[in-house]
Amino acid sequence: MKYFPLVWAALCRKPAEAILIWLAVTVTFALFGLMVGLHATYDRLIENARMDRLYVNARFPSVSPTGVLLPFAVRDQIAHVGGVSAVSAVDYLVGYYQDPHRRATVLAVDEQMRKAWPELPLTGAQWDQLMATPSGVFMTRSRAASLGLKAGDSLHLITPSTLRFDGTPFWEFHILGLIPNMPDHESLIVGNLSYVDKSMPLARQGYAWEFRVAVRDAAKANDVSVRIDEELANSGAPTLTIPDKVSEIDAVNSSISVASKTWPVAIAGIFMILLLTANGIAQSVRERTTEFAVLKTIGFRHSTLVGLVLAEAAIPCVAGAGIGMGFAVLLISLPTHFLPTNLISIPKPTLSLGTFIVSLIFALLLALMGASIPLQRLRLLSVTDALAGR
Repeated sequence: MKYFPLVWAALCRKPAEAILIWLAVTVTFALFGLMVGLHATYDRLIENARMDRLYVNARFPSVSPTGVLLPFAVRDQIAHVGGVSAVSAVDYLVGYYQDPHRRATVLAVDEQMRKAWPELPLTGAQWDQLMATPSGVFMTRSRAASLGLKAGDSLHLITPSTLRFDGTPFWEFHILGLIPNMPDHESLIVGNLSYVDKSMPLARQGYAWEFRVAVRDAAKANDVSVRIDEELANSGAPTLTIPDKVSEIDAVNSSISVASKTWPVAIAGIFMILLLTANGIAQSVRERTTEFAVLKTIGFRHSTLVGLVLAEAAIPCVAGAGIGMGFAVLLISLPTHFLPTNLISIPKPTLSLGTFIVSLIFALLLALMGASIPLQRLRLLSVTDALAGR
């Protein structure tokens, strides 16, 4: 601590410049934390996805009243394909509760979903209750908390893009109970497909948005996918089948791949701050050559001067990294209704302890690299020349 006044004096030598560098470091590490956290999120999504779960969708979406939907009859054909252990029809009701900013989606499923997606956190008794209660739903605790609902309440869902048989977009569901949060499915609301289907216009009844399929052997998932599509290739509803894990990998690495851009964006920000920090430290050492010569003259060892320069570089970097990561935590905690509609589907970054540690390590490396050239100049410092003003 006895050297702190010297470090503090160096940092406050040009207050405006020091504050601007600190702010730049803070903003950069907020961006860095978000990018690293987002990359970790995509890695987790792929890791948690399963090969023994298939998605079956319409291969050729049309502009007909049924759009991208598949008839229920396809379910029985898929069930007879070798390697398939269960098939469930799925439909989605996308809308909002009370306010357009409070979005909610009901996943309407049939009886077979308990076998096709056994990871759903519903007990056998809850499945029986859901199938016996047409307008009943189960929702995760986090979804209920975000909507301000509890077991026994009614969920009045408004779906502007999906009208009922009477031409209205109003759906009333009764919350049967709350279920544990699922990783990557924290906003899950599970409803009864039979009720949803019978409430649709007549031309829309008997169709599902997709089918969820469970296969017996994950190693044969791709083969089963091909067989399902071949079975229905010449039917009135040709399909496109893909394993859950493959779907996640494609989503991460195709189209506008957010995941593939996270590291370049993060590294670009770090490189910019490296140049800024290195230039600031180099200028500081250059302008304080005489000061360092005096310190050497009165007995300061070279290692002590090195420590002073490293501290001058490390303090704004580490402080900026810590505060920047704090800002990143605040940003991901903002309600999703502040985001544009086309960004709602982007997962929230995972700002774990590991992400914080990585950020602090990068901050220290940044300080070390930024101070490397000034330290070389300090090593070659001639006390005589510096005191003589040469």
